[in-house]
Amino acid sequence: MISSRSFILAPMAALAAGAALGVLTRILETNASAAGRATYLVLNEAWPWSALAFFAGLACASRVASATVAAVSLAAAVAAYYVVHSDSTWGGVLSATLAWGAVALVVGPVLGLMGNLARNPGLRGLPFRLMIPLLAVVETSARLRAEVSLQGPAGETAWTITRLAAVAVCLVLAAHAVLINRRHRSEG
Repeated sequence: MISSRSFILAPMAALAAGAALGVLTRILETNASAAGRATYLVLNEAWPWSALAFFAGLACASRVASATVAAVSLAAAVAAYYVVHSDSTWGGVLSATLAWGAVALVVGPVLGLMGNLARNPGLRGLPFRLMIPLLAVVETSARLRAEVSLQGPAGETAWTITRLAAVAVCLVLAAHAVLINRRHRSEG
């Protein structure tokens, strides 16, 4: 039996995580410390925002709930990001919020569904489980080539560590899926 708490807990946690990601990213944008700048550079990439929707979908049992909760979590992140924005006019903030909110409502359900499909055990779910770390590898590699001269040592360090961690996660996920697959073959 599915607890009524799970219908409330996953959406509430996704909303809170989305709001936290949006606010934290915006606050760290003006942080002058090297650690704050490096953290901002990582959080202001596509892959952490994609991971938010992916894990919101992973937390839900049904595909419909996964798609819905993922979209809402991304929309909450976008709204929170722009609510704490103080440098622009309201017209600029409103148009950016609406534009990125629309992206969240289109991309969020897809990422949530992928998160739900990542729940499949073994090799069936592996391509979906690899999506976020592979996105991190691709994005950080591109940023290292194109933006490192603009961001300096903080960017280079942050993106290199992120890329290495993402590669390690890919290897662990693949090894785990292969081991699970072998175990199921030997049992059956």
